[in-house]
Amino acid sequence: MSTRRCYYLPMSTNVTHRGLSNHMRRVRGDGFNSTELRSSLFGKRVPASVGDWLPGGPKSSEGKISVIHGKPDCAPPAKAIPPPKTQAQKIAEEEAPWTMDQIRQMVRYIFEASLLHAQLLNRTLVLPSFIYARACEWDILYFLTVSQVMLDMNHLRKAHPVVTVAEYLQLNGMSPSIEWSNGAWHREMYQNDGKISIHEIPNNEYDPKPTVRVEMLPSHPPGNEDNPFSETLLVALGDRTVMDLEEAAKALKDRVVISGDDQLEAFLREHGWEVLHTYRGALGMDYTKSVVEPIKQVAPRSRLRGMFDDYNHINEEVLILAGETHLNRKPGGLRFVHPEQQAHFASTVLHDMRPTGPVRRLAMKLHERMQKIVGGRQWMGAHMRLVDQGWVMEHSIEGHLSRITQRLSNGRKILQEIYDTKQIQIYEVPNVEPERDIFDRPPPLESDSFYLATDERSRDGLGYIRSNGGVLIEDLLTLEDRQEFGWPIMITDVLAIIEQTVLSHSAYFYAHAMSSVGGAL
Repeated sequence: MSTRRCYYLPMSTNVTHRGLSNHMRRVRGDGFNSTELRSSLFGKRVPASVGDWLPGGPKSSEGKISVIHGKPDCAPPAKAIPPPKTQAQKIAEEEAPWTMDQIRQMVRYIFEASLLHAQLLNRTLVLPSFIYARACEWDILYFLTVSQVMLDMNHLRKAHPVVTVAEYLQLNGMSPSIEWSNGAWHREMYQNDGKISIHEIPNNEYDPKPTVRVEMLPSHPPGNEDNPFSETLLVALGDRTVMDLEEAAKALKDRVVISGDDQLEAFLREHGWEVLHTYRGALGMDYTKSVVEPIKQVAPRSRLRGMFDDYNHINEEVLILAGETHLNRKPGGLRFVHPEQQAHFASTVLHDMRPTGPVRRLAMKLHERMQKIVGGRQWMGAHMRLVDQGWVMEHSIEGHLSRITQRLSNGRKILQEIYDTKQIQIYEVPNVEPERDIFDRPPPLESDSFYLATDERSRDGLGYIRSNGGVLIEDLLTLEDRQEFGWPIMITDVLAIIEQTVLSHSAYFYAHAMSSVGGAL
């Protein structure tokens, strides 16, 4: 068996460094662009002089690399009034771009999916060394922030082989200074004059209708799809690619007697259909890609395409998935045939993707200050979105805040019931326990203030929020907090991570399903 190597790099000087074994994982990576995110993976033999200072210890496996969502050759940053785009440019954007200035939560969802793809293909993920922050709290036009400010890379690397683009370049004898600031994976510059092989997966190959992308195909033989029952299911399916298991049962109820889900699933497999595992989106939409409400769906076996089956045989050192594979897709960018793979992905999202230590420590301080504001009782929080989408869902700040306070009023009743009964029901997610201090602290009073995360910045708007009981991040942060945290706190997206982490301590939280911010809570 041939062996390859992938690369782990230290993120700080206090990392314990150990040499690598001769057997390493393959590598997969994600690059960002002004319009799109891409991925590429790499794998090469690591010089002993480099391997000596790489962390991680022995890792036995084949090794390659992937970069997911990277744009080919990107133009310099656009001017204030960009010239008309050529037809070639339009085609390139359709096939390549993922925005570097995506909402930060969207970027997180893409990272999560890319980690899954890298794990399935046994490759090492390549992430951009830095990403654009969408805005700065102090009206600075452009800001770059190191990826490690946005994500606890040391913690992530305990479970996943991940490197940054700068590290990939350095490990392959190239200068980190050639990394493109727009996040694009340069098809020529990053391949070291053709010394590193590369394979690109076209965007239209990923999951064109009616294809259903799954992690890997079932191991059992396919059933016979040519039968009257399958025809009935196809009529119920219509022009969709999947339907819920319950809907399939309803379509068959007048044609066959089935008792229970196990018998139904066996019947479907026998007749050429497969049961798929995924998650229900909030309010039936997939803006928030939460992994807390597992559901079962079905699709014809003939339409399934396995990520592992299609791409694990590729031997090139760098593997790139071109184009956007995020919008209108389930968490992970695919559905699961195997429940154990779904559980592993949920564990990655819930336990491996976490904010940095400074973010967590500051969030705990703000949580404690919020507790003092409400007299030691439980406190509630919400998110109110403005900016690019307008007020979600109302058309004015007054209407939106009224919507929020109404939802928090319902939350107060739920917290009172939990406090009285000392019982709490959690979602069926792996290795999660409820925070039982909710049993010890009294629920909020109707007159209590609540924490509100928002991108509203007008003086009148903030004043209105405060006058109606809202506590804002600016009300809790001190000058000493800012000095201790450092310059990244000026970046709006970093501040948003802090606010998300603060809200994770709330006893009850509300956000609209059309806002991705709530997906991390």
